[in-house]
Amino acid sequence: MTQQFSSQQIADMLLRASGGVGDPAVRAYYPGQPGVGDPAVRAYYPGQPGMGAPVAMIDQPGAGAPPVQYSQQTYIAGDVSWFGFGHTNVPSGSVGTQINLTPKRPFSPQKLFCPSNVQNLELLSADIAGTNIFAAGLGVPIEMFSEVSTAPQLSWPTIDTNTGIDFTVANTITASDKFFRGAFYCTALRR
Repeated sequence: MTQQFSSQQIADMLLRASGGVGDPAVRAYYPGQPGVGDPAVRAYYPGQPGMGAPVAMIDQPGAGAPPVQYSQQTYIAGDVSWFGFGHTNVPSGSVGTQINLTPKRPFSPQKLFCPSNVQNLELLSADIAGTNIFAAGLGVPIEMFSEVSTAPQLSWPTIDTNTGIDFTVANTITASDKFFRGAFYCTALRR
């Protein structure tokens, strides 16, 4: 004769059994022994139970347990903005005037604009964190970046507050001084 168990008895047996559903026992992980402990860290996906869990802040950690330390992210939103260059005099005959620009907050440039009424300057380099964005040092005509230019734009990397961007501009064609002016249309991060 087979023994009949009530649903409560079955649940109690499953909860008491080693490795059963809901088993509260904590087991060490031993490599090479599948099913004994599990060191895997799983991402948390809301609405999908069993896929990790969110971090929850508690007032006091348990005895002997060091607290987990974390901080808020510094920047919380991105806004469309402009990063202007002001104006820098590039003397006639200049073979490389350095212009160092540092933003007050990081930004991701979308497009570089230089006024179309300034012509015959050469952008020799645009260095971001020590990397020249241009493929060579012979210069790119400033007209390529005018507001009326149909030339395709570059994919600019993010410009951070501690690196900034360094332009090197030459004025070897004209007999008069020119002003280097412009701005990046960008996405800037804010606190």
